[in-house]
Amino acid sequence: MSGTPLPVPVGMTGVRTMDEQSHSATTRATRGLAMKFLRMAFVDKQFRSAFDSFVAPDFIQHNPHIADGWEGHRAFFGRMAERLGDSADWHHVTDMVLADGELFAVMHRVFRSPDDHGQIVVDLWRVADGKMVEHWDVIQQMPRTMPHGNGMGSAVANDPVSAKAYRDSVEQPACGKPDAKVTREQSLASYRAYVDEVAKGDVLGATETWLHPEYKQHSPVIADGKQGAIDYLMEEWGKKDAPNPILGPQRIVAEGDFVLVHYLYSLEGVPGEEAHIDVFRFMDNKIVEHWDVKQKVPETTASGRAMW
Repeated sequence: MSGTPLPVPVGMTGVRTMDEQSHSATTRATRGLAMKFLRMAFVDKQFRSAFDSFVAPDFIQHNPHIADGWEGHRAFFGRMAERLGDSADWHHVTDMVLADGELFAVMHRVFRSPDDHGQIVVDLWRVADGKMVEHWDVIQQMPRTMPHGNGMGSAVANDPVSAKAYRDSVEQPACGKPDAKVTREQSLASYRAYVDEVAKGDVLGATETWLHPEYKQHSPVIADGKQGAIDYLMEEWGKKDAPNPILGPQRIVAEGDFVLVHYLYSLEGVPGEEAHIDVFRFMDNKIVEHWDVKQKVPETTASGRAMW
């Protein structure tokens, strides 16, 4: 979880609590830092300068392949440059930027060569004292075919040529900005009510109640619309003889109509874990859009830290 107390929503009382005012101020500061970092890294292509300016030298790293701090980061990307060329030549499309208290999250797609079909990446950062001090990510190769045409991020800029031409995605993310008219408390309440129903096994009821008629799917393994979600959830949660899914603690980044959830996933009795990101967008207090990104958790990590 984000660790932030949930005050009474503004719309219910008309009065902003001190906790909410403090949280809003922290969120604004976090978003401001995030945007400066992303502009320098992805628009100006000054990735090293962005790290030097905004990331703490001894930052905590949870990417399983990278050691802690600037030293680990530079060593990893130095090795990457030997294989794939300078990261300044890669093309990034930013799908969404979300800030919530001391956390911010960025979903973006990366194309590293002219024939690269691309990876989708979700980076999460914790900010303290004006610096980015802790990093998590979940990375997945984008498949060449999916059961819908919505893309894993968005339906635009899904190849290196169009990604190169899509220049303004930090300021204008491909999936849009959080809706300022929707409070994070509203979106979190809807998300938690939906999850509670699914966890009780009422997949059909949860889907009918909480999925919007215009529901759009971005997962590469789930068909579009309500029926696609029902079919997938019944397979994962609805079969009595199937292994029970086990979800670890949740780290949540919620802003406006978006709720991003980061957790570890496994199946009861089945070896291995995956790091998951799910993102839900809400309209009229219902889920209208869903994204997910998944990565297997290796047995060891370069920093010795867990991926979550």
